[in-house]
Amino acid sequence: MNKLPIAAAGIVAMLTTSVLFAYAEPSEGITPAENDAVHYCRTHLAEEDQLLYDALLACALSEDPSEKGAEFQVRTDPAGDEFKAAFHRCYNALLFDHPELFWLYAGDSSFQYTYRRKLLDEGTYYIAFQLTGSFPERDAQLEALKNAADTFLSEIDLDQSAPQVALQIHDKLIDLVSYDREAAASEDRDLAHTAYGALVANSRGEANRAVCDGYSYAYEYLLQKAGIRSTVVAGRAGDDEETAGPHSWNLVELNGQWYEVDATWNDISAEEALDTETDYSEIAEEAMNNAWYTNRLTHYLFNVTTAQISFFEPGSRYRYTNDRGWVSFLGDSVHIRHTEDNTAETGDYMTPLAPIAEGTEYSFDNLND
Repeated sequence: MNKLPIAAAGIVAMLTTSVLFAYAEPSEGITPAENDAVHYCRTHLAEEDQLLYDALLACALSEDPSEKGAEFQVRTDPAGDEFKAAFHRCYNALLFDHPELFWLYAGDSSFQYTYRRKLLDEGTYYIAFQLTGSFPERDAQLEALKNAADTFLSEIDLDQSAPQVALQIHDKLIDLVSYDREAAASEDRDLAHTAYGALVANSRGEANRAVCDGYSYAYEYLLQKAGIRSTVVAGRAGDDEETAGPHSWNLVELNGQWYEVDATWNDISAEEALDTETDYSEIAEEAMNNAWYTNRLTHYLFNVTTAQISFFEPGSRYRYTNDRGWVSFLGDSVHIRHTEDNTAETGDYMTPLAPIAEGTEYSFDNLND
């Protein structure tokens, strides 16, 4: 019994320790982020951090990224460790919430800020952000991403229930996207790590090519546009805890219940599956030509609980059996989330805040009845 070998790619590491700080007051030009209903991470930041998050978002989406953004006031020294930690925490939240900001993830530049002391008030500072790079293709690529998402969703029946919409989006996504093994093996910050790579093209211009974070951000982006709350989670995944490598996947909220989804691992092609099976090639070929079985196989990590995905055991549920024997393409596996204890190492502030998925009402088996 062989496990399908699915490679994985990690998310960008950043950040240090978590310390709150206080803002003086909002400034003109910075408004709260819209659509918190679908943005999980912002709602789980302290109020003091949310203004910084909003300032970074406004800067990222400014018409001229090279220009300095609106100033706001802080009561923490911008040169100190407390502010730097908060900055990295909010930047992490921004990337997890906004897959459309793909150029921040795949680019060579990020944010920089300038500050000055407020006259007659030694403890208060004015601070403003701007991007360190101009990203000349940003607007055209952002438009291409939005158009690709709109085209994608035009083929989804958005009038159905949220669980059925999420299922349609998942199925269409894994049918559209191909896993980018070249990007996975490279240390370059390829667009394959983004929603743009999955829905448009990777950095080499190959259409709909992504690694795990590209799948995850694309699924989140499409769910958001459909009004469904989702977040990306990061950690390690593999056959067991010792050999697990960097990986990312999704949590999806459906009618108040949370579910885990790994679209990357669900993207199992017949060709890939048959390449892993040698002992039962005839049965394997028959299995991969059986629509009922392949449908089950490509949803084995769709709408599962945290307990199920953390230590997955396929057992006999994913065997294909006929009068000559049986074959299975799945083995035991683990998905281990980043925790608060290793934030300093991973730079991931957001995954430790992610909910535990306990929903079962909208499992694939229930939706497929």
